[in-house]
Amino acid sequence: MKNKGKILAIDLGQAHVGLALTDPEQVLVFGKGVLRGFKRLDDIFKAVKELCLKEKVVEVVMGLPLDDGGNPTPQSDRIEKIGMKLAKFLGDIQVNFEDESFTSFEADEFLASRGVKGSNRKLHEDEMAAVQILERYLKHKSA
Repeated sequence: MKNKGKILAIDLGQAHVGLALTDPEQVLVFGKGVLRGFKRLDDIFKAVKELCLKEKVVEVVMGLPLDDGGNPTPQSDRIEKIGMKLAKFLGDIQVNFEDESFTSFEADEFLASRGVKGSNRKLHEDEMAAVQILERYLKHKSA
């Protein structure tokens, strides 16, 4: 079986950046944590690039906020511009987008159903949202 390479998903939140990663065959999805405490976009880009190099990432997927009808929102344009800057920063690693509608809500529901409470649940919500973004992306990619 040919090694396809890992895909990294990014859920770019206001305070945290959730991360998820596939296996090299792009079948399994794993949460990869949360970036916190970064004040500048450049610092986030550097952390993402380090992770991409360490994990041999071949593609990045960013969550794109769309409305209930699947149409762009005011936030969509901002995320797309950030994604284009990230693609330029990463060089050979392609950056794509996937609808992130309701992923934070779904992540919160999932964590609540597993008994995760309070600040601990909030801490993992962005990571779980990234997992859902990446699962959606793989589903659409294979369709």
